[in-house]
Amino acid sequence: MKRFKSLLFITAIIALPLIYFTACSNKDQVNEPNQINFDSPQFAVIDYTDLMNGVEDATLDNDMTCDNSLYSYGFLRMSSFVQGNVSGMMGGGMMSVAGGGTNWITRFDFGKHLGLFFRRLNLSDQQKSDLKALMVKFHDDMKPLVQQFRDANADIIKATNIARKAILDQVKAGTMTREEAKTALKDLNDRTREQIKNNPATQTIKESMCALRATLFSDIASKLTGEQVTKWETFSSKIPNPC
Repeated sequence: MKRFKSLLFITAIIALPLIYFTACSNKDQVNEPNQINFDSPQFAVIDYTDLMNGVEDATLDNDMTCDNSLYSYGFLRMSSFVQGNVSGMMGGGMMSVAGGGTNWITRFDFGKHLGLFFRRLNLSDQQKSDLKALMVKFHDDMKPLVQQFRDANADIIKATNIARKAILDQVKAGTMTREEAKTALKDLNDRTREQIKNNPATQTIKESMCALRATLFSDIASKLTGEQVTKWETFSSKIPNPC
């Protein structure tokens, strides 16, 4: 009996620290502030300008293409999307995930990365959650428009690549120099971009994207209070608007 009581005492002594640390751990989880990664690409505003930047010019070496990292929305898989970090991550993670080029990202206006602004607002946990939800919805609604843009201009790009091949054939035949071909390709790229811009389907998609952006900005303002609203109005007014 004494031995049994001794075992119970020893077991209790061992268990008490475990109970204490478990309770503390649970308490920490409950009280842990809402952690939001404001460096995430989720907080980057994608717009019509990025779609045009995502159309990569035809060259002597490559067809005109739509950068898959943008048009597949693979960039959302990046853990960080801030100036200075993007180029380093593109070497492995982004390129291997999305299989696209980097041009549109190197031209991305990081003034449109709202996370860099949100982190300066002293947001409450609820505000952080609300703003993240708004950005998730924005990208959910934007993604199909990005795909529609690529589909709507696929025939224009296909025709451009046929014209590119004809230029290369002239270079191979010796009837056009490489320098002349570069000039011809530049003209071809410029004409193609004008065709894309003037495509009625492009204009319709652009209007839809602009409406999403306007809704996002309005909804963001509705989640802010006092001085936060003033700061947001000042900041957002400086963001280039393609609409």
